Amino acid sequence: MKLLIVDDERMMKEYTKYVIQEEGFPVLVFEASNGEEAIAMAEKVQPDAIFMDIKMPQVNGLEAMEMIKKSLPEAIVVFLSAYDKFEYAQKALRLGALDYILKPINPEDLKGLLKRLLALKQQQEPPEVKKETVEDDLIVKAKEYVEANYQNKIHLQDVSEYVGLSPTYFSKFFKKKTEVNFSNYLNQVRIEKAKELMKNPNLSIYQISYTVGYEDVSYFSIVFQKYTGITPTGYRRRLMTK
Repeated sequence: MKLLIVDDERMMKEYTKYVIQEEGFPVLVFEASNGEEAIAMAEKVQPDAIFMDIKMPQVNGLEAMEMIKKSLPEAIVVFLSAYDKFEYAQKALRLGALDYILKPINPEDLKGLLKRLLALKQQQEPPEVKKETVEDDLIVKAKEYVEANYQNKIHLQDVSEYVGLSPTYFSKFFKKKTEVNFSNYLNQVRIEKAKELMKNPNLSIYQISYTVGYEDVSYFSIVFQKYTGITPTGYRRRLMTK
């Protein structure tokens, strides 16, 4: 299930992600900090469910929901608000919100809410849609992140946050699904990119090392030899003799 959390306070987002990760719920989390971001993110990721705050800068939660529901009428919206105002709850429910819950919400109630949303999502899905689809999407998303950022410093935390999982859970999950740990996968991608760049005689080994994400050329040489069985210089020499 794709869940969009809309809140201008970081704590609520982190708290919800923590509960999801600890319980192992098959939920992919996206975030927005105000109504305008929520509308744009909803259009981009097409969430199945939305946790929406009421009071936010610029466009408020009720206005954002009204706009989102026009293009995503099936999205399940739950308001999590610190404001115990009848008129807010009344308007939220009139717009089609599933529920209006006061913050702070305790862990057990949040778990119950997430289970309820997953059950509703399952009812909406055709029978052939399986858990593996969600898991495969997470792996694809992680690999896409690596492809787009391999030339920069990448930490496990960066990728795990991108796919909405805790670093520890993501590490185990990635190894289970791909049979290679994440750091090895990242090195493999970088070395394959380096081998392609080796074909360009105008690029030095140092330039190639830096381009694929290794600032220390000595370390790059060690990693390159580990994955290819030959040094970068030896590999390039072999290319030139072909």
